[in-house]
Amino acid sequence: MALWNVSGNIVWTDGSLSLDPTEANGVQVMRHTYTVPYSNVGKGAFLEKDGKKFHTPSWIEVHPKTTLDDIVVEKKPFEELFVESKKWTFKSSSSDKEYTVKRNKHGNLSCDCWGYIAHKKCKHIKEVNADISTL
Repeated sequence: MALWNVSGNIVWTDGSLSLDPTEANGVQVMRHTYTVPYSNVGKGAFLEKDGKKFHTPSWIEVHPKTTLDDIVVEKKPFEELFVESKKWTFKSSSSDKEYTVKRNKHGNLSCDCWGYIAHKKCKHIKEVNADISTL
């Protein structure tokens, strides 16, 4: 079950797409997807209104047979804030995980460890701040 863009027309099939070879010359075929902005609800959901199907929360009108497999979410939130290439990596003292401290465009540090996620403080940021202050 998939949506296809066949020379500008969106077509749904419940299996593979078959074209008549005598009519297929010059026909362009691509898998059809809808790109939606990132939101805190993942790929979102669908709502039918006035006989039309919409993706929510983007409110993009979609083909009636569209499923969440046809939805592509844009980049992660706040990704554009981390424009500096400066980052520090730390090996966990209790597991084989690695944690990364990044500096965003405003000069603020963040870490992807649970201590920072839960409390906005962690030993990794303390270490980076100590290294920065000695420069």
